[in-house]
Amino acid sequence: MVKALNCPNCAATFGPNENVCEYCGSYIITSKAKQITFDSNEFKLANKKIFFHKIEMNKNEFPIRSGVANMYYSATKSDGGRLLLTNQRLIFCAHAFNINPNLYWELYLDEVDQAELGLNLLITQRIIIFDTEENKTTFVVYGGENWIIEIDRAVGLIKG
Repeated sequence: MVKALNCPNCAATFGPNENVCEYCGSYIITSKAKQITFDSNEFKLANKKIFFHKIEMNKNEFPIRSGVANMYYSATKSDGGRLLLTNQRLIFCAHAFNINPNLYWELYLDEVDQAELGLNLLITQRIIIFDTEENKTTFVVYGGENWIIEIDRAVGLIKG
């Protein structure tokens, strides 16, 4: 039996295969897919709240791409979770199976200096995000080339 979820906005119960709360109309990103690209037009025209792991998106913020990811620290240490690219920021939320299940990382796109493709690990790839403070954050994702394309496109729209 699949467990029902509670809407982060109104606490109404909804099925885990549904993305919209029938009570308040909030959109909840719950996909278990390895990676998914969202249709931004669906969110631009809608007047509803959007949540990702109980995190409410900012005003005029909408998801672009989401997928399974590991925040990579070293060959022996990483945290698993989901990475979300929006039109305003990159967000990583660890899943509950980590030593640190409350790990949350975000970087606004205007703080991204560069995104580049790292090591190819047969079915996954590393993407490396450099911020304007010269910090480097590495993620292991499926479809790394697609992530880089989407990140570069979103950063380009922010920075003009």
